[in-house]
Amino acid sequence: MIEELKHIDWDKFHFLRPDYLWLAIPLAIILLLGVLAYAEKTVWKKHIAQHLRPFVIQKGTAWKSRVIHASLFILFGLAFLGFLGPTWREVKEPTKKLESRLVIALDLSQSMLTTDVSPSRLERAKFKIRDFLEANPRAETALQVFAASTHTVVPYTTDYKIILDHLDGLKPSMMPKRGTGFDNLFTNLDSLFNNNKAEGKILIFTDDLEGMDIQKVSAFMQQNNVVLNVYPMATLSGGKVPSFYNSKADLKVKGKVVMSKRNQTVSDNLKTIENVHVLDMSLDDSDVKLLAEDISKHLIFEEKPLDSENNWQDDGYWLVIPVIILFAFSFRKGWAIYSLLFMFSMVSCSQEPESEKEPSDTFAFKDLWYTKAYQGQQAYNKKDYASAAKLYQDPIHQGVAYYKEGDFLSAKAAFEKDSSKVGLYNLGLTYAKLGDLEKSQDIFETLIAKDPSFEEAQKNLNQVKNALSMMESSVPKDAKLNEEKPNAKNKKNDSMEDLSGGGQEATKKDMEKERAEEETTTGKRKGKEMDELPDDFKLGSGDIPKNVLMRKIDDDPALFLTKKFRYQINKKQVEAQNTQTDW
Repeated sequence: MIEELKHIDWDKFHFLRPDYLWLAIPLAIILLLGVLAYAEKTVWKKHIAQHLRPFVIQKGTAWKSRVIHASLFILFGLAFLGFLGPTWREVKEPTKKLESRLVIALDLSQSMLTTDVSPSRLERAKFKIRDFLEANPRAETALQVFAASTHTVVPYTTDYKIILDHLDGLKPSMMPKRGTGFDNLFTNLDSLFNNNKAEGKILIFTDDLEGMDIQKVSAFMQQNNVVLNVYPMATLSGGKVPSFYNSKADLKVKGKVVMSKRNQTVSDNLKTIENVHVLDMSLDDSDVKLLAEDISKHLIFEEKPLDSENNWQDDGYWLVIPVIILFAFSFRKGWAIYSLLFMFSMVSCSQEPESEKEPSDTFAFKDLWYTKAYQGQQAYNKKDYASAAKLYQDPIHQGVAYYKEGDFLSAKAAFEKDSSKVGLYNLGLTYAKLGDLEKSQDIFETLIAKDPSFEEAQKNLNQVKNALSMMESSVPKDAKLNEEKPNAKNKKNDSMEDLSGGGQEATKKDMEKERAEEETTTGKRKGKEMDELPDDFKLGSGDIPKNVLMRKIDDDPALFLTKKFRYQINKKQVEAQNTQTDW
């Protein structure tokens, strides 16, 4: 301790909390009033003989009283200096470890079905994504698809199996708007990587690069801490774009067949932008394995600590020792009121800001006077719903606060703890906000079954049914997947055909797609083929006939994603871009 005080660097000496120096004014006023009161108390003593004063008005001598009052000045002064946080030593904080994140963006425009790359540009891109994820880049990865609009298929996750399960069903017909909207894509990416401290990674699988604005890409790279990898799947010779309605026919515009080929000019310009890499496609998986290895090696970043007050050692605690010594005399008569003032003025030098503490877990001075419920109501009235939710103990009030804040997941968890009529009603509203309209419908129907006069529940039930019917009607006929047969799964084509568009062509055997179709040979009827239950089936009587398979929700995510994308466009949750081409 002594050595620390001997080596004070006065050039660096300063206070961590100089903004509170103004508190010295009321403190000085209080002490001055104490001095005046003491002086007023001793004015009349001159009328008593000096040799009689110790026996008439006090015991002991006057110097003890002066020492006490002087000690008070010193006590308050030291406590106030400790509160201001004197410091002269810098502290090196440990660096924080940050993980990089990865976004895979897959182009689902019509031109991705061109077969200049076998079996098609889209299928080859899926093979590359699969190989890339199997190489385990270890980063949190999100999957997005884009055409004229951009949609999230899978949010950030390290469970790559979820991404692979969604990958096979992705195709251009599920996108609500046609075209290739690179501007919308980069706007969406900008929101994902805005103010990211760790270097983000982006991997775009597209084809001909038509419509990509080099200036906007350059501006995006300057504003964000990311590395952009572009994987153009098109060849230089290109190919014919298939029709929207017949994949065996060519797409024609004004009587001319639409051709799509790689724009080498855009590709070369992208390479000139810092941290932008245009990848060349290899016949095997060596390209994506190298990329996955590079991302894995540069996954962890260290955040440099900011030059702030936290980098300085608060040495106000040294003043606690003399303060404690002086405070030990507080048992003396007359010190009680001063001790009370001292407790209010003395603040721990290591106290955390109120914003960093949990309101429900931190004991504050107002807890002596107000309950948590009252404090929560005060925060709610001030529209500080996040603080109110943490202060409330009742699940209904807590859930409402979370709902107002927009944290619907936390609101759902709170309402699930209350099985009352109000709790179920709020839970139904929360499920609707979360997009689970089927669950919301079930809850409102349950409420109405218990209380047919519940008008608000009936009103919301009608709105949920209307929303569900709109989603059903917005799905095109050709998007109804798995209506008769399960999805055909394409097997990866490992043939070493020429990708330049000329020379050796792939044989028919190389281009074959292996299909796995299940056929039912038993006497059971498929649930999907049944429009209604058999006539001999009565509710509550007997067992379900053995020749009936229970109907269940289709587990293929493609139909759900199609509905989701169209719903987002209809609700204007996602903007669609007007592109130069519709393919």
